[in-house]
Amino acid sequence: MAKMKTAVFTGPERIEIQEIDMPPLGQNQVLVKVKACALCTWEQRFFIGSQPSDYPFRGGHEVSGTVVELGSGAKTDVKTGDGVALAIKTRCGACENCRRGMDNYCEHEDDHRVPGQIWGPGGLSEYVVADDYQVYKAAEPYDFPSLSLSEPVACVIRSVNTPPLEEGDTVVVQGVGVMGLLHVMMLKMRGAQVIVSEPDSGRREKALEYGAKACYNPLEENGIDLIKSLTNGKSAKAVFFTAGGVPAIESGFPLLEKGGWMCLYGSIHPKGMLSVDPNLIHYNEWVITGKFAHTKSSFRKAVALLSQGQISTAPFISQRVDFADVKYAFERAICQDTYRVVIDF
Repeated sequence: MAKMKTAVFTGPERIEIQEIDMPPLGQNQVLVKVKACALCTWEQRFFIGSQPSDYPFRGGHEVSGTVVELGSGAKTDVKTGDGVALAIKTRCGACENCRRGMDNYCEHEDDHRVPGQIWGPGGLSEYVVADDYQVYKAAEPYDFPSLSLSEPVACVIRSVNTPPLEEGDTVVVQGVGVMGLLHVMMLKMRGAQVIVSEPDSGRREKALEYGAKACYNPLEENGIDLIKSLTNGKSAKAVFFTAGGVPAIESGFPLLEKGGWMCLYGSIHPKGMLSVDPNLIHYNEWVITGKFAHTKSSFRKAVALLSQGQISTAPFISQRVDFADVKYAFERAICQDTYRVVIDF
């Protein structure tokens, strides 16, 4: 049987390249030669040992590559040699969540776990066998490192499209790592005036480069005066939390206007509990919502935007590293001075 190389997390700060059997190609599947895989914060948590899960684990879900072979029953518009982005997420189409349009919560997400086999999306491998619905065709010329960030772009699309924003509305983005900067770019595309809350001066400068109207340090300023100075005394229509923990979320509520939206995009590590007066929510009619993962619809939009050149993820790629140096790549990825590190195959 043919073999391929894959990266396996064997424990905190332990990752090794192993040789395993090539996965069999099912009737409704597509074999993809991986060209690039970006290192998401989820895999970074596995690397540092803060992700409460079991080892061994095969990471990698921000993936792009070329089509090598199609199963006999694959229902897709791609053909051999096409450049593609992969949405490595189960969407059975039949469970209650999928039928409700919430396919990011497919009830069969964990069905791929097979006893005795290493679990995980497996994108940090030379090849990936994907279900036909997980494969999205890109347009030439293919920029595989940029395409590998289709997944985070798809997630941000869902986030920025949640509040009923109108052109000219003022919004606040809390934290400007990769996800925060993508929020800045895409909120600008919606016609919003974007103000950024970020402690790091270098990241504040980067946010201004990518379209933020103004930035402030939440450790030194509350932001209210800045927002009112830019809105003729008004408040923000929405606050998008991407990083900063519970204190950042709590500091965002006073920034909201009546009927404003608090969008919790980022996860909280370590976990914590919010302390918010429910009367404030009641009397101000605030809407608090979360956004998790991408849907097939938002992923399609992400690949289209990237293929058409309407957005570019290239500025967020801090470093590209060969697959053979995957451990070093994770050591770089967890550093504060990086955005996304991408593995080249």
